[in-house]
Amino acid sequence: MRGLRIGPGPWAAAALATIMLFGSGSSQAQVKLEYKFPEGQKLTYKTTSKTSQVLTLMGQGIETESKETVVNSSAVGKKRADSTVPVDEKVESLNVELSLPGGMMISYDSKDPHGKIDNPQLAFLVEVYKLVSQLAYTVVLDGQNKVKAVEGTEKLLEKANALDEMAKQTIRSRLDAQRLKAQFEQSHANLPEVVARPGEPWERTETLELGGGQTLTFHKKYEYAGNEKRGNATLDKINVKTTEVSYTMDPNSPSSLKVTKSDLKVESGTGAILFDREGGHVVTANGKIHIKGSMTFTAAGQEVPGEIDLTIESDTELQPAAK
Repeated sequence: MRGLRIGPGPWAAAALATIMLFGSGSSQAQVKLEYKFPEGQKLTYKTTSKTSQVLTLMGQGIETESKETVVNSSAVGKKRADSTVPVDEKVESLNVELSLPGGMMISYDSKDPHGKIDNPQLAFLVEVYKLVSQLAYTVVLDGQNKVKAVEGTEKLLEKANALDEMAKQTIRSRLDAQRLKAQFEQSHANLPEVVARPGEPWERTETLELGGGQTLTFHKKYEYAGNEKRGNATLDKINVKTTEVSYTMDPNSPSSLKVTKSDLKVESGTGAILFDREGGHVVTANGKIHIKGSMTFTAAGQEVPGEIDLTIESDTELQPAAK
């Protein structure tokens, strides 16, 4: 997880979606920023994501909150005979806390093998989280560090297929190799294609899948902000501003509450990346996005207008290497 991922972890977002519908110095020198994958390198990141949402339907506010802490590792293996490089991605631990309407609280910790959810309608989430905690696969890079393939998802898909229908719908598509490929590519596509210069921004469009066939698409503007000291290291700082957002829902979504129209605006959206140019990886990444707007729902053939107020925060930090 070397790239910036502003927003909730996809697993907490998926769970939430099942309920609702979720001092830098300015350097004048130009620099080349790029991700690197040296053989034998292992990076471990801790990401804490928070989501706070108020959905207003027929004048009634429905509040939900989530907090997810996930530790994941990325280990670069030996170059293969065909010159490709394997990168092993693995979830090391997962902790999720959900606050749902009606005062319902749900928590899960992958370190507790006996974790359960008392609410029978949401008990399936335990099986989803357990499978997420076992997530491990290999991204295969070609000679230009482009994703050639994703390997090792077959056993997880078999486990997903053995779950009950609700759990299967929540988790199965997220184990798809093509989706994991797109996720890895997006997280490593936030650097400029040419040299970075202060005051010269570059823009990207990024997607966040919420589960249940729901997707948020963000338009972001990145700008190089020079150097920043972190301990004894001199890092490159990149400021991030989210300027636009749109929402889509797959018509075939299993949700009983369908979204037919949406008009969302970014009230505020800022973030920053500290990048290790020599090592070729992110050291820290943080962001906060506040979204408001209207949504039109249909349920049982009836059209229901609604309003949404959503705040997404994320903080990612490289962990010290194991001794």
